[in-house]
Amino acid sequence: MESHEQPPDKGSALATGLLLFLSTVQAALSSLSIPHCVIGAVALGAWGRMRATHDLDFLVLVDEPNREELIAQLSSSGIMVNQQWLAANPMAKSRVTRFTAHGHPDYPLDIVYASDQHECQVLNRAQKTTLLGVSFSVVGPEDLILLKLKASRPTDFDDVISIVKNPHLQLDLAYLWDWADRLGLQGELQYVLQAAGAGG
Repeated sequence: MESHEQPPDKGSALATGLLLFLSTVQAALSSLSIPHCVIGAVALGAWGRMRATHDLDFLVLVDEPNREELIAQLSSSGIMVNQQWLAANPMAKSRVTRFTAHGHPDYPLDIVYASDQHECQVLNRAQKTTLLGVSFSVVGPEDLILLKLKASRPTDFDDVISIVKNPHLQLDLAYLWDWADRLGLQGELQYVLQAAGAGG
């Protein structure tokens, strides 16, 4: 797993409380030896544009019988399943669990369960990064692009373009096109590459 350190000005855009919460969650996942990495807006800050966020999203690889152990471990750290959200989103139970922390009530936590071959690959390719002294595992830039293209919301396309435009990155286009073909995302990838002036 590669290591990637962010400059202070990048980390300062994220709330200190969010990073402390991130550290707590990562410690709980690591104690159970669960493969995991940060995705979502926090990961975007590592590879593209930094935007304010109050959400924390982790992708994890854990089979259904062991999810209760994960929930119990998080609960022991004061991070509880958000039952109100669960009741409102019963169909999402197999894909994601939302938590609320007593010590960080302003930051919802989504634990997303890896559900396909690509998402397992995401975890294998995750990298280490550091923001304001907090070290954590983060999704790689190519895989973040693919995850966002799968979601296909307008803001996701804007996020992807910001990653492609990052002059400090050398994206693996062969990897991107290989998975875009497998996932049926050729048109989406072509669009963002052209929009970012990166060609196809």
